[in-house]
Amino acid sequence: MPLAVHLDLDPPSAAALAPLIDAVERADPDAMTPRRAQVAPHLTLAVYDRLDAAAMTVSLQRFADGQAALGIQLASLGLFPGPPAVLFAAPVVTAELLDLHGRFHHAAARFLPRCWARYLPGDWVPHVTLGEGLRPATVPPVIGNAIAAWQPRPAMLNRLSLVRFHPVELLWSTTLQLEP
Repeated sequence: MPLAVHLDLDPPSAAALAPLIDAVERADPDAMTPRRAQVAPHLTLAVYDRLDAAAMTVSLQRFADGQAALGIQLASLGLFPGPPAVLFAAPVVTAELLDLHGRFHHAAARFLPRCWARYLPGDWVPHVTLGEGLRPATVPPVIGNAIAAWQPRPAMLNRLSLVRFHPVELLWSTTLQLEP
């Protein structure tokens, strides 16, 4: 089963996305949402087919020790057309966010050969998945519902996690500290 490294949204930021997740679930009862996957809304830094989770946690802890929580601005909705399609909230792509992503991959360099290509620096599209596995017939109502519920909003990425999926199993996690 694949493993992913997430930057989780803090609880208030995650709660602010609940109306959008509700909108996806109303339009497509089969869509996989963060709620249905029992995972916090998050930005995925990397996905790996297989790796030694214990060795990765050492790299993650080293990276987390020097990483503060990061504020982002969720500015728009996006769609990976699939099939199946994925609806997401897109953050403003800042130098700080790209730097964090690059530093993570530098800290986890020994695992790069197993990382899915679309999560590598230069190919990564940062996003917070709202619904995945969307069927073509449900994409228009999902988008319509989401647009009706959409508001740009700030969000805080305050937790670094390693998960195995599907089903989602939390393997390791740590809270990133706010800068003083």
